[in-house]
Amino acid sequence: MQISITQPHKEYEGTTAQHISYLITTQTELKTFPKSECQVRRRFQEFVWLYNTLVDEYPASMVPPLPGKHRMEYFKGDRFGEEFVEKRKDSLERFLQRVARHPTLQKSVCLRNFLTAEKLSTTAPKGEGALENLGEVLINAFTKVQKHDERFLEIKESVEKFSENLHTIERLHQKIFKKQMELEPDYAALETEIKALSQLETRIAEPLLKFASAIEKQAEVTKEMIGSEEAGFLSQIHEYISYCTNVKGVMKLREQKQIDFEELSVLLDQQKSEREKLVNHGRTSGISSFLKGKYDEIKGVDQEKSRQQKLEKVEAKVKELEREVDSSGDLASRFSEEVLKEFAIFQTSKTIDLKDSFHNYCNSQMDYYKSGISIWEEIIPILEGIQPQ
Repeated sequence: MQISITQPHKEYEGTTAQHISYLITTQTELKTFPKSECQVRRRFQEFVWLYNTLVDEYPASMVPPLPGKHRMEYFKGDRFGEEFVEKRKDSLERFLQRVARHPTLQKSVCLRNFLTAEKLSTTAPKGEGALENLGEVLINAFTKVQKHDERFLEIKESVEKFSENLHTIERLHQKIFKKQMELEPDYAALETEIKALSQLETRIAEPLLKFASAIEKQAEVTKEMIGSEEAGFLSQIHEYISYCTNVKGVMKLREQKQIDFEELSVLLDQQKSEREKLVNHGRTSGISSFLKGKYDEIKGVDQEKSRQQKLEKVEAKVKELEREVDSSGDLASRFSEEVLKEFAIFQTSKTIDLKDSFHNYCNSQMDYYKSGISIWEEIIPILEGIQPQ
């Protein structure tokens, strides 16, 4: 499946309903789609609906993040400005491409409707492949998983280190950006001084003005390079920081399933222990049992009948908990297997995106230095043409 986003358009301009819509073109060979190429217009809020629906229907899936789900302070201007809209368009396209290459999410009904329906329904369809949650919210007896699986501890550590590394890259790249952006007024000041010099050195005024023009061009290509890397490289770093947050969320949900299972198992053991006490009640002796029996006789309580009633209740509870433990254990096991598959998908997606991101970064740097070489190569013959008096 190939997805592209083009032609951002301002709808209902000048009204309170003003928003940007994006043209989404999808090319696919999936038989579930009505045709091989589809085009629809969607606004950002509909992307939010798609994201939320995918998260809700596929709780074990590591759903790619939306722009707007990560920090956006690097965007300049208002949300209807050209620069902001272009950056958001690129980020939304990357979001859809990540969803489209996900083997489970690409087959979802909500994605198909999002990419093909003329009018999008906001009613979230029921995902066929989604794992169902437990019917009741359990009050956990543990704050942490008691029986750890080394596979998931390794995944957790791997994601944490990757996230920390991305934060470091982001911080260092922001420092580089800041230094590069600080050059702009310096270039402008240098250009002004060279022009002033040309007024004093009238004999070589023309070469000096062309030199000043070269400085202006160098400042412009530097600005373009900063904008390109800001929209591409830095945006993708931000997106993967958010992606890591989503992965951690799924890992936390897996732990919750395991905790639910462990709590139910503890409750089952407690009820079995209670049942054992009731069964062995008649066989026990001692002063406390004797006194309890005498007290019940005085009150007119049929001790055996009371014991049988309690035993029946406990037996019913044991059977109920056994079913719950089996169900919860099965759910936790299936959820864990899904998470392992999902992490492998995340790793593949990460490799593809990092390769693309660093490749584009290299191209941006090469274009920048090639442009600089071209600018200064043009000025050298002009400077060499200056002859002393």
